[in-house]
Amino acid sequence: MTIDDRQGSQPGRADDQVLESARVVAVEPGGAWLEASSAQGCANCRDGKGCGVSVFQRLFRLPRHRVYLPTNESLAVGDHVVIAMSQRALLIASVWLYLVPLAGLLGVAIVLDALFSQEVLTVLGALGGLVAALAVARAQQRRQARSGGFFPVLHEVALRQADS
Repeated sequence: MTIDDRQGSQPGRADDQVLESARVVAVEPGGAWLEASSAQGCANCRDGKGCGVSVFQRLFRLPRHRVYLPTNESLAVGDHVVIAMSQRALLIASVWLYLVPLAGLLGVAIVLDALFSQEVLTVLGALGGLVAALAVARAQQRRQARSGGFFPVLHEVALRQADS
């Protein structure tokens, strides 16, 4: 059964796979490091409907993000591959990356404002709540990385680099 077979029956399920093209930039025993092939970001960014990360990448020349792909497939630097990742895993990672820090910042700010009504304490507490929530999210990210469920999987090798 291919990924497309699993997706075909019920589109929009949280366990569907997201596919992305990438280029191999480094190879290690047991895996490879990849960079996304498109400089325009995700499909939503290319359609003008996304969060705008690609705009900031182009404006500030931010480095491309690398992702580790654990695989026993024989890959070489320059190969183009298609990777797949569970939509559920992306959703969970997004919640930890965005929602938890926001909840820490706002939660502590609201509680301190209600208790003390002093702007300085509210602002300092909000920053402390943000830092604490980021630390919790970072610890969760490490646990998720050790579990292996949040790594992409190799869907296909789209183009092999020609041997020189």
